[in-house]
Amino acid sequence: MHQLLKVTTYLCLFGMFFQPLCKAQNKVLWGGGVSAHIPTNSLSTNNFGFRDAAGTGGGANMGTLWFFNPQLSLGSELAYSYFPRNQKTWNQQRRGDIKVNYQMLNLTAQGNFYLNEGGARPYLGVAFGLYYLRNMVNFISNYVGTTNDASVTYVSNTFHAGFGPEAGVLFKRQKNRFAHLSLRYTIIPNIEAEYYPEKQVTINPHGKQNHWSLSVKMFFGKR
Repeated sequence: MHQLLKVTTYLCLFGMFFQPLCKAQNKVLWGGGVSAHIPTNSLSTNNFGFRDAAGTGGGANMGTLWFFNPQLSLGSELAYSYFPRNQKTWNQQRRGDIKVNYQMLNLTAQGNFYLNEGGARPYLGVAFGLYYLRNMVNFISNYVGTTNDASVTYVSNTFHAGFGPEAGVLFKRQKNRFAHLSLRYTIIPNIEAEYYPEKQVTINPHGKQNHWSLSVKMFFGKR
């Protein structure tokens, strides 16, 4: 409940700040889309990275773009991401049924520099903000009800700062409609492993939750 209250507070403060800014400008685009996420071991400090723990996932997002200059924009994004388990790493069929997933809710700000002002506008940018991570491991032993029952559930709820460089293209489809394609590399460092000696289990052993994101969005509004 405490974690949920913190997330709600951050979202309310963000909305109070950004809503007046959007109303005051006529160059604001708003919209949303879907993303594919690929975990990676890049920049990992040990031999076990996020790609070893999670599989390719997906998510949804919504956001805004504010053009305060013909070649510069500031944006915001609220996004949800889901990563399933890595099937090879978490293969425990002989011992029981295991469910592992990594969920993420992030609130980020972003700055973009556009290379031209044509109908197709490639850009380079960087996003930074707050990430709420909910990582879950649920193991149901084949020996439930016996002395060999090793069933256990662990849930990690943490907040982290993160950032990510991004490259993409903004396409003008119609007068007030824009398509958006982007590739981002998200870096979420300093995720501490949690060890439970009574069960000899470690959750979050990957240390970082870095991943690639390929997003397709639609934006609406005046540009």
